[in-house]
Amino acid sequence: MKKIGIDIGRVIISGDTDVPDQFFGAEYLNVPPVAGSFEAIREIIEDYGPENVHLVSKCGERVQMRSLRWLNHLNFFGKTGCLPNHVWFCKERKDKKKICDRLRINIFIDDRFTVLNHLLHLDKLFLFKPNQKELQKFNNFQRKNNVIVVESWGEVIESVL
Repeated sequence: MKKIGIDIGRVIISGDTDVPDQFFGAEYLNVPPVAGSFEAIREIIEDYGPENVHLVSKCGERVQMRSLRWLNHLNFFGKTGCLPNHVWFCKERKDKKKICDRLRINIFIDDRFTVLNHLLHLDKLFLFKPNQKELQKFNNFQRKNNVIVVESWGEVIESVL
């Protein structure tokens, strides 16, 4: 069975893609989700099963707490069917590999090629709406045949369902 891992920041929580540093301010609960993220994740969960979908995020303790509060505040788990105990955090980007290996994740969605670079052994990787810096790192990399650059959740859905 396919298992999918999904980053949180700039993949589910729009964060600094729209208003710089908004997620780090007092109004972080007002940060909108990335367009189509809840609906797409619900479709993925309906197809893959909730036991096969995990959120994996690199952040410190403060952002972990904010992320969990945000997810609960917007009823993410109720709207998507994602299991609340399927949220994993790590301190370093490279540590997402350990989490993915332990959970046997074989598809991953992240906005940073600096993360996906550690996950090239997985079946399929999605570089989600990368900024110019991450896109340049991807373009300069030689082995990238399992990495798909996408600009929307609709493109992800077309490829995973």
